[in-house]
Amino acid sequence: MRKSTVLIAALALIALSAANIRTSTGLESGSIKVALLGSDYASRLNDIQAYLVPFSDLVVVDIFDVSSSTPSLSTLLNYDAVFVYSNLVFFDAVALGDVLADYVDLGGGVVLATAVWDGPTWDLEGRIMVDYSPFVQKGALLFATANLGVHDVGHPIMEGVNVVSGYYRDNVTLTAGAELVAEWSDGDPFVATKGHVAGIALFPPPGVLPEWTGDVPTLVHNALLWSVPDPVLELVPATGFASTTIVGSGFAGNSRITVRWDGLPVPTVPQVITTDIYGNFTAIISVLTPNDPGPHDVKAGDDSGRSVYTTFTVVDMTGPQGAQGQTGPAGPQGVQGTTGPEGPQGETGPAGVVPVESTAIIAVPSIIAIVLAVYALMKARPPKPPEPPKPQ
Repeated sequence: MRKSTVLIAALALIALSAANIRTSTGLESGSIKVALLGSDYASRLNDIQAYLVPFSDLVVVDIFDVSSSTPSLSTLLNYDAVFVYSNLVFFDAVALGDVLADYVDLGGGVVLATAVWDGPTWDLEGRIMVDYSPFVQKGALLFATANLGVHDVGHPIMEGVNVVSGYYRDNVTLTAGAELVAEWSDGDPFVATKGHVAGIALFPPPGVLPEWTGDVPTLVHNALLWSVPDPVLELVPATGFASTTIVGSGFAGNSRITVRWDGLPVPTVPQVITTDIYGNFTAIISVLTPNDPGPHDVKAGDDSGRSVYTTFTVVDMTGPQGAQGQTGPAGPQGVQGTTGPEGPQGETGPAGVVPVESTAIIAVPSIIAIVLAVYALMKARPPKPPEPPKPQ
């Protein structure tokens, strides 16, 4: 078994078991603008445009004939991704390669196809080929029919791509840092990626005999969609209770940004946020729920339908209960209240019965007192004079 076959099989298993493959979750239907850069006859450029337009997530597919001019960076920045191929000589292969590299540096997606690796006549040059191309030329064009061979079935570029047959193919090998996605049935590389750049070793226009067959439109569409970087959102700081700075990148250029907190519009400074030509923005947002500690969703979206979520954690500022304080001094005596009016006389109750024991206790001292009084009186009485003698 070839080493490349083992590599792709291993990649397929990893793709099925892991969730770290880049996807276009930040993109919504009808939001992607594509520039088709072809050094070819107008009819063939129109044919490629015709098979890309039906895809609902591509809102724009514009054509640029790069055999007669080279688009500027500011022009390319109006698009989310560009598709580049050649059949004629480029107007300026080096200048085009340099501006494409600048475009990738700023977050643009690029898909390259045959015959950009067929030098020294039809090849693309400049920094894109040095820094970002997943393929480098190995030899002259392959004029031989081959079919889709071993490939990473879990890769987004290969979704819905089951059958492909091609005749006009670049003779290439992988560059350092590139990842092989698919190979031809004869073992030559077919699809590879490097950073946000994808390479397809197949001449893309239809109707060129012998004509390619199969799912080529889906393959080109998927590669363009994959190459568009997902928007990125950062909060600085990501915790607090009052406000935070929100920094976004990878959004549509010159687009208005809407920020929501748990689904509700949030006040921002400036009040209206607009991305620069590169799709970046910075603003300050208020924390809508300062009294609701814990994580909260923050979402930013542009007018093209790109959006991304991140999390802000509200910090609980109430703190633990403090220790019991000392008792303060007593307050001054309150003013004496006035006496209320006298209540009515109550009814006389029935005579009570004096117990015998109580009567005896009261009578004994009384008797003693009477006896003593009588004794005193008798003692104080003068003695009775003697009677005179009776006459004889």
